[in-house]
Amino acid sequence: MSSHIPVLLEEAMDILNIEPGNVYVDGTLGGGGFSEEILKRLNKGGFLIGIDRDAEAVKNARTEFESKFDNKNFKLFHSNFSKIDEIVKAAGFTEIDGIVLDLGISSIQLEGGRGFSFNEDEGGGGLDMRMDKETGLTAYDIVNGYSEQNIADIIYKFGDEKFSRRIAKSIIEYRKNKPVETSQELADIVRKAVYKGYVKFKKFKTDPATKTFMALRIFVNEEYDSLAEFLEKLKNVLKKGGKAVIISFHSGEDRLVKHFLKNNLVFKPLNKKPIVPGEEEIKKNPRSRSAKLRAFEHV
Repeated sequence: MSSHIPVLLEEAMDILNIEPGNVYVDGTLGGGGFSEEILKRLNKGGFLIGIDRDAEAVKNARTEFESKFDNKNFKLFHSNFSKIDEIVKAAGFTEIDGIVLDLGISSIQLEGGRGFSFNEDEGGGGLDMRMDKETGLTAYDIVNGYSEQNIADIIYKFGDEKFSRRIAKSIIEYRKNKPVETSQELADIVRKAVYKGYVKFKKFKTDPATKTFMALRIFVNEEYDSLAEFLEKLKNVLKKGGKAVIISFHSGEDRLVKHFLKNNLVFKPLNKKPIVPGEEEIKKNPRSRSAKLRAFEHV
C-alpha cells in the first residue's frame, strides 16, 4: 500500500478542511492515501466511508487500517462510487460532510498483471483492465472482437487520440495472424502505428500507447457513466456546506465535471480554474502530470 502516491493530497486536504467529528467519503480508495490522511485527522466521533470497485484494494486497505486506526472510525465497501446514496445509507448515515474522488488508476491495479500498464517492469500482463474482476467485458474482448470502426471510435472518444484510425487498422491487421494477448503486444502495435520507424525499447517522454490504454480502461469500466451517475446523486447525500474534491486525469472527465457545475446551481465551484500539480510533485510522481482538481461546495 505504501507504494501508492496520492496526487494533490495536500491541496485536497486543505479544501476538505477535515473537522475531527464529521463524516467523510473516499470514493476511490485505491492505495488508501487519501483515506489514511482523513483518518489521522478524525477523533472518536468522526467517520470515514471508503469505497472501491477493486476487491483487492478494499482488502488491503482494511488490513492496513485495522492495524493503525479504531475500527469504529471507518467502514469500507467493495462497490462503485456511483452507488453513493446506497453506500452512505448502508454505513448508517443520511448525509456526509465531504468527499474525495481520485479518478486515476492505483498502483495496486498497475502492478496486478491485469493489463492496465504497458510497462514490463510493472507486471504488464493479459488484457483485462477491469477494476472489478467480477464484471463482464475485458479489454481483450474489445481488441480481439470489435470491428475496426468501433475500436477507432473508442480510442478517439475516450482517449482523445488523433491517430485512432491508424491504430485500429494496425490492431485488425495484427489479429489476422493471432489474437492480441498481452498489454506489451498491444502497446507495441500502437507505437508502431503512431511512429512508422518505431524500434522496440525506444524511450518516450509520454508513451504513444498511453491514450489508447486510457481509452480502453475508461470504456471497459464505464467510467464516464459512473461519474455522471455519482454527480447526479451527490446533492442528496452531501450536507449543505459540504465539500467535494474530484481529481481527474483525462480531459473528458474534467469536462464532465465542469459542465455539471455549470448546470447545477446547488453547487458552487471553489476554484475557477482546475488546480494542477507543481513541478516538484510531477518530478516525484510523473503520473501526476495530467491531474486536474476541481472542488465545489453544496450551497
